[in-house]
Formats: sequence, C-alpha cells, structure tokens
Amino acid sequence: MHSLHVKLSDEPELSAVCSALLLAFIENSRVLRYCSGGGDYTNTQNDFGDHQLEMDVQCELNVNTELKKTGFVSHTASEETPEMKLLSEGGKYIVTFDPLDGSSIIGTNFAVGTIVAIWKSDDKLLIGKKGRDMVSACCCLYGSRTNVVFWNEKEQKVQEYTLFDGDKQGHWELTKDNIKIKPKGKLFSPGNTRCIADHIPYREVVDYWIHNGYTLRYSGGMAPDICQIFLKEVGVFSCFGDAKNPSKLRYLYECAPLSFLTEKAEGKSFNGKHSVLDTEITGYQQKSEIIVGSADEIEFFKSVWKKHGLLKE
Repeated sequence: MHSLHVKLSDEPELSAVCSALLLAFIENSRVLRYCSGGGDYTNTQNDFGDHQLEMDVQCELNVNTELKKTGFVSHTASEETPEMKLLSEGGKYIVTFDPLDGSSIIGTNFAVGTIVAIWKSDDKLLIGKKGRDMVSACCCLYGSRTNVVFWNEKEQKVQEYTLFDGDKQGHWELTKDNIKIKPKGKLFSPGNTRCIADHIPYREVVDYWIHNGYTLRYSGGMAPDICQIFLKEVGVFSCFGDAKNPSKLRYLYECAPLSFLTEKAEGKSFNGKHSVLDTEITGYQQKSEIIVGSADEIEFFKSVWKKHGLLKE
C-alpha cells in the first residue's frame, strides 16, 4: 500500500467530481459507524414504496452537498429521489446514485454501500442514452473497513482504495491496482431465488452452480456481493425474476454503474437480452434484471437462456 492524493482523471472538472464523492464517502462512513441507531426508520417512503432509513436520507444529503460544492454537476438523481434535481446551472456532469444499498441488512451490521454513476450532462437529462455513455462509476463499501472500487479514467483501470481515518480528516490509499476479473470462477451470489420455483431457466442455472461445487457467497446486499467479485477477481452475481417475483433492482442507480465497472475490469454483464450497458434509458425509475462477473460464467448463463428460447441471437 502507498499513500497518495487520489486523482482519477486528467480532466479537472471530472477529477473534482470524483474527489467530492470520496469526501462524501468519508462522511457517510462516519454517519454509519456512529449514528446508525440499529437501523431506525423514518416515517417516509421513497417513490419505489420502500421505507427510508434515517441513514439513507443522510447519505443522500452528504453526496448532494459535496457534489454541489464543485459547481460541475448540473443534476443528480438517486434511488431515494428518482427524479432529476438541479444542483448547478451549466454543470458538465450528471450523477445518479444509490446512497445506501443494502439498508435492509444494516441492522445486523452487514456491509452496505453507495453506488454511483457519472454521466455527461445533456438537454434530455439522460433519456435515450445507454449505460455505455457513462463517464465513470464507483462503489463504496462500509463494513469492517471502508473501501471504494473506482474506475480511474486517468489510468484507464479499475482500482480499489481504502479509507484510513486515524487522522482527523481521513485519507484514501490505493490497496488494489488494475483489477481484472478472471473468465472462470466458482463463486456465486444468486438474488431473488424465491422466483426459481416457477422460473425454470433461472433454477437450472442455480442448480448447475450448486451441483458443480460453486461456493455460495450471498449477503443480501448488491454492493458487497458484487464488490467481492472485484476483490477476489472471480465469480458472478445474478438477479432475475418472473411476473410473481420480479427483479426490483434499479437501472440508473445500481445495475448500470456496477455493470460498467465489471466490463471495465474485463468481466461481462447480461440482462436476459444483451449487455446491461446496451439498455436504453427510458426513465428514472427504470428497473433491470442482471448477471455480472466472470465472462465464461456469463456465457454459460446465456446458453441456458438460449436453450429455453429466451435469447435469440
């Protein structure tokens, strides 16, 4: 490990936005460490109908506060507030984020995270764009340590940084450089398994993993379950559904940024039809199915979908 001043882009405005996010993550880490209160709920619900934790609201505020200070972010939208919020007139970027992914498991002291996507600002506020139009993305985890997986646009690689907060302000150190996801890896995290009683293709894939010696590593939080793929450099995370038990994952705030990071690290993503990053953005409450991780494992998943007539190439 070596201490450094984190610079994630040679473009000054983008670098400032990334630095603002790192500052917000430091504050989020402190809020979650000392003020979680066991996961107390507010009396409000977000637009998806989920009860909001006090920490969800505070983490969203921390991110928006730091981004607004830069003057370079025109709008933000989050899972808690899935609509475009004006931050700075003429800002060059739009940021979409999930301020506290995994809030349902925070009461048991499991790791939770913040997932972020950075986009170039435009007149249509992302409508009609695709995930591949993203400029950068990151995922910060708050657990026994605070770490962030970030796309370093300057060096063109996925990296992990860890927060060291022994000093008053805290600083980030590079702890894993140039993350590359291996094509094969027997580690799986299957989300929404309640649907496999009726979803035959998904059940076939999960059965294959179980009967072929794959290791189950599933916490119930998307951020930690996908970040383990970056740190172990193998494995898959999946979440598919049916009419009775649909996938509830959000495209702009969860699936798109994590797929961006995965594909930048030489993994693959798939939503049942194509790469998650080839999805056209149609709204701010858009949902998505997803499998991400080791490339060969994604290809096997696609072969099952094709066998059952769900994928036509």
